[in-house]
Amino acid sequence: MLRFSSVVLVAVTLVILGNLAGIECNTKSDCGVAETAFGMCVPYMTGEERNVLPYKCCAAVRSVKELSPTRAARRETCECLRRLMAQVGRVDGRRARGLPGACRVATNVIPTSLDFPCYRLA
Repeated sequence: MLRFSSVVLVAVTLVILGNLAGIECNTKSDCGVAETAFGMCVPYMTGEERNVLPYKCCAAVRSVKELSPTRAARRETCECLRRLMAQVGRVDGRRARGLPGACRVATNVIPTSLDFPCYRLA
C-alpha cells in the first residue's frame, strides 16, 4: 500500500505536468519538443522532488542537448526553456544550474534564471 506522502507527491507531480500541457507543449517544433521533454525536470527544479530522476529528468536534459547542435539552436532552445520557466514560476536557480552536472550531460543550454542571457550562448 502506498504511503500518504507518496500519493501526495504523485498527485502534485501530475498537477504540475498537467499544467505544463497548457503551456504550448506542441511537439511540432524543436521548442515544443524541448518544453515537453524538459517538463520532466520541473518537479525537481521547483522543489517538489528531492533528487534528479535519471530516467525522467536526465533523459530530458540529454534530449534538450541533442536538440541544440548549433549556436542558433542552443539560443532558441534556451529562450524556449526560459519562457517555460517563467510560466512555471518558482524555479530554484541553484537546482537548474546543477542539472547538467547531476545528469552528467555537458550542456549550457539550460537557463538558470528568468534573466539568463540566452543570446550570449556560443
